[in-house]
Amino acid sequence: MSAVLGIFLIFGLFSEILQAQPQNRPTEHNLVIKKINDEWRVVHADDETKSTIVVNRRDRIRWVVEGSGASFQFDDETLFGGNTRVIQEGNPLVLAVGNGARIGTYTYAVFIHADQVFARGESPPRIIVER
Repeated sequence: MSAVLGIFLIFGLFSEILQAQPQNRPTEHNLVIKKINDEWRVVHADDETKSTIVVNRRDRIRWVVEGSGASFQFDDETLFGGNTRVIQEGNPLVLAVGNGARIGTYTYAVFIHADQVFARGESPPRIIVER
C-alpha cells in the first residue's frame, strides 16, 4: 500500500514540475496584405503600423491578401522549406517555420498580381527567428 502511495506522490510531483515549465507550443502569427492609402502593404492583422514579426521555429505564419492573388519570394529556403509560393485571391498562405531555420532576420517579397507591384512592409517585410 505504501509503495502505491509513493508512486502517486512521485507522479504528482512530476506532473507539477511539467506544468511549471513554459510550454513551447507553436504560435500562429497573422499578417494581412492590403492597400493602405493606395499602397500595397504587409501589416499585422491587428496593427497596421507593424509588419515585422518575431517567431520561433515551428510557429506558423498566416498571410491573407485582400483583393488579389500574390507570389511570395523568400530569401532562404530553410525558413519554410522552399523559396516561392503562389496563392490565389481569397486563399490564405499558412507556413510553419522550419526546424532548420537559423536564428536571425529573414526578408521576403510579396508580388501583387492585380496591380503588378511589390507590397511594402518595412522595406522589405521581415521575419525574425528568435529560437
